[in-house]
Amino acid sequence: MPINGPALARLRKALTRHTKAGWIRAVFAKPGEGADELVRTGPGEGSTPSPEAVRTLLDHAEGAARDGHVKVTLVLDSSTRVRIDARYGKAKILKLNEEKIAKVMGGKERSLRPDTSGDLLRVIGIMNADGTISAKNAKKYKQVCHLVDLCRPAWERVAAQRTVDEAHPLVVLDLGCGNSYLTFVLAHALALAKIPARLHGIDVRRDVIERSRARAAELSMANVSFEVGEIRNATAADGKSEAAPDIVLALHACDTATDEAIDQAVSGGAAEILCAPCCQRELSTQLKKAPVRAMLRQGLLKQDYASTLTDALRIELLEACAYSVDTVEFVGSTHTPKNLLIRAHRRYPGTPVEPSRWKLDAVTASCTALGVNPAGLALLAARVPTVPVGDGR
Repeated sequence: MPINGPALARLRKALTRHTKAGWIRAVFAKPGEGADELVRTGPGEGSTPSPEAVRTLLDHAEGAARDGHVKVTLVLDSSTRVRIDARYGKAKILKLNEEKIAKVMGGKERSLRPDTSGDLLRVIGIMNADGTISAKNAKKYKQVCHLVDLCRPAWERVAAQRTVDEAHPLVVLDLGCGNSYLTFVLAHALALAKIPARLHGIDVRRDVIERSRARAAELSMANVSFEVGEIRNATAADGKSEAAPDIVLALHACDTATDEAIDQAVSGGAAEILCAPCCQRELSTQLKKAPVRAMLRQGLLKQDYASTLTDALRIELLEACAYSVDTVEFVGSTHTPKNLLIRAHRRYPGTPVEPSRWKLDAVTASCTALGVNPAGLALLAARVPTVPVGDGR
């Protein structure tokens, strides 16, 4: 249907009527889910707009409509949207009530509600600019909420073990943070739980760090910082807190980067460690022995065996360094086969880290019997002080 003069006049009239009390943003989209969107920031919720701001919006709307972006959505506040089809000019007010919220959350109470956590969900790309969550992102939304629930016991244990307040915030270190989705989600969840926290992300890629810094600024998260650097050189502090990290995260750090993250966490005395290993390639080139020979002859079996063995040895290393460990599936295997989350908590939090008390001998013996030398063992063993040999005098 062509956009003619009368249709545009109706569009301008509808927009004028619904923008008197201000708006957060205006979204112009072409018909069809996933079509490209044009987003214009408004003067804000409850702010009386200037005549110039309204005229600018009307001009943008008319130009967008002529270009095919006929679906117009005004986001007035966290729960109210006005939807207008430029071809007809009729406005429809949409309220995000409890019934609709429950539908988005899949009938369950989620850590991140679409109304109270909308800005976060939008900035990390789960929620659309118009305040909706597409079917494509609905699964990702539920996975993110599930991940918060998996992290919750970690911060609750820390809060039970020591005083957590503004002067002594929870310190979280995200090693190999990538796009920092978990950093932002965890920062938001901790804010909702009213737990003071400082979060610091480290990654070797400058582009993802700059993107993360921009998102932190957009979300006004002054307690979140990012740094370009390698995991092996990461410091426990974030430049603003001299405390050792309470929680260390390492999600999908590739191959031996996971071992470097575990080494940094253990040697830094982290009370809680959560890591999701990825691309466990190292041992596949070292394997010479297996319970069944076919596990070495068949490529897929060898790959699976090497991955499982790698993570099993990581768990034994953590246990040898006085951590209690459990493993859970953090996303469905239909979404990704790399869905193992290793959760470890230190059995004696707050005590000095004493590598001389680590019990690495049993893990070393297992590795010798298997003919492998994993990076994780080498990194931790290098921190154990050697006993000087007497000179015989």
